[in-house]
Amino acid sequence: MKNSLATLAVIALTLVMTACGTFKKAATVPDTTTTPTTPTVTTDPIDAIIATLGDWQAMQCGGNITLKAGSSFSSAIQVRMLRDEAIYISLRPLLGIEVGKLLITGDSVIAVDKVHKRYVAEKVSLLTAGIPVTVSDVQNIFLGQPFIIGKGRLSQPLKSQVGATTQGSNTQVTPNEGYRGYSYSFKFDNRQRILSLDIVPQGSTTAAYQVKYGDVKNTAAGHVAHGIDVNAVVEKKKLDFTLSYKDIDWNGNVKIDRSLPNGYTRMKASDLFSLFSK
Repeated sequence: MKNSLATLAVIALTLVMTACGTFKKAATVPDTTTTPTTPTVTTDPIDAIIATLGDWQAMQCGGNITLKAGSSFSSAIQVRMLRDEAIYISLRPLLGIEVGKLLITGDSVIAVDKVHKRYVAEKVSLLTAGIPVTVSDVQNIFLGQPFIIGKGRLSQPLKSQVGATTQGSNTQVTPNEGYRGYSYSFKFDNRQRILSLDIVPQGSTTAAYQVKYGDVKNTAAGHVAHGIDVNAVVEKKKLDFTLSYKDIDWNGNVKIDRSLPNGYTRMKASDLFSLFSK
């Protein structure tokens, strides 16, 4: 892998800026959603969706990532999360050997390139441009679960802050307040499986930006998308980001190394963005 740090920087920027609403139209992910074991029956669509969101505190799984940002890259990955606290991604393109890792916490982002022995460690605010995106928001994007920016996943206490409309057999859930000229909404099918996260400019009825979800499964954490596709533009460069999960383990003993590497070269914040031209 020629530039694992660049890849990790792309992942960090794409995930955080997706939560900020800076994504482009995404290609459609094939609808391979699975039918939940026990469909929820209720007359209130928001209650029905909330009922599919199970409790979880930790997760870890394997998977694969495909990334296009000028050049293409595909790798096996390991993903670990502590709810509302940390996201860890390990790049393992060959024989399970870790070549790089990414850690996003409440106030920092760390990307480590083991091949070239260098790293970036910066405040998350470097990526969010002042938008109140939280680790929880990014986790919800990862899992395909509805949320309100800066307030957490949709729940009964937050129900009054969203509205629902019917579109054929689908339901669209939209927070009452958008951000910086955009509203955002989550689309679900008639079995409360998420289809997309849509960003709509004020005054328009057509989504300008979109994240597509597929392979939604009923898990210990509720409905969770196992396939995610995002097309984003970061630093005027088009990024195509596809993520798939396998063998998710919920609420086990998840350990996340938060230490900075010894003997590695630390890169400046400006270098994080310059990586996109390499």
